[in-house]
Amino acid sequence: MRFFMSSLRPELIHPALWRASQLATERGRRLSSGDDSLDKALGGGWPLGALIELLPEHPGIGEVHLLRAALSALAGRRQHIILLNPPYTPSLQCWTAWGLSPDNLLLVRADSPQDTVWAAAQILHYQSSAALLCWAQAMAYADLLNLHRLARRGATLAVLYRPRHTGRQDSPASLRIALRATPQGLKILFLKCPGSLPHAHDLALYSDDHALDQPVPAAAPGGLSRPAGILVPPYATPGLA
Repeated sequence: MRFFMSSLRPELIHPALWRASQLATERGRRLSSGDDSLDKALGGGWPLGALIELLPEHPGIGEVHLLRAALSALAGRRQHIILLNPPYTPSLQCWTAWGLSPDNLLLVRADSPQDTVWAAAQILHYQSSAALLCWAQAMAYADLLNLHRLARRGATLAVLYRPRHTGRQDSPASLRIALRATPQGLKILFLKCPGSLPHAHDLALYSDDHALDQPVPAAAPGGLSRPAGILVPPYATPGLA
């Protein structure tokens, strides 16, 4: 009888288990995305203690801005927000405008894909950061599974940025979202999430500053001198400190 009841309610076996026909109920803490419709689709916000994959078609289309509200909510923690192998130098003016002290940002560069995996695993293992934003290319399923398990052990906002085409590959990540830039804003497509897949959402990010559907990151030379009140992208021009 107990086995029969467990088969009907798999959450009795483990809270992370659910049937395909039911919406998963995750009990972990979530951080608001700053957008009501996206929060609803995410089940309350970005999950902590879970591996999140964001798959932009190319860097600089708002894939970091998407986490702005969540990162701001973590500003009170006395832990670093770690950027592992970002494609371009972060714009400190942007991070300051987001209410994040540059002193809380830690930029880590890895020399190889293997070193990137190792560094990400160490950061999640020691739970020494409030958030880990990691940019990676090819990654073996076994490495993804290890990062997934390590993320679930703590309460870090663990985000893995990978190329759009990797969405066709299997991944143990709890949440996978593809991102595409359009002239109207950022189109979000859920590839994987606990429970039923939400419909695509359109968000207008940087709509008053510049178009998103550009082949290069949204940044201008001398971007640090932009007038007050204008959104500044989280990337500075390559080569600028």
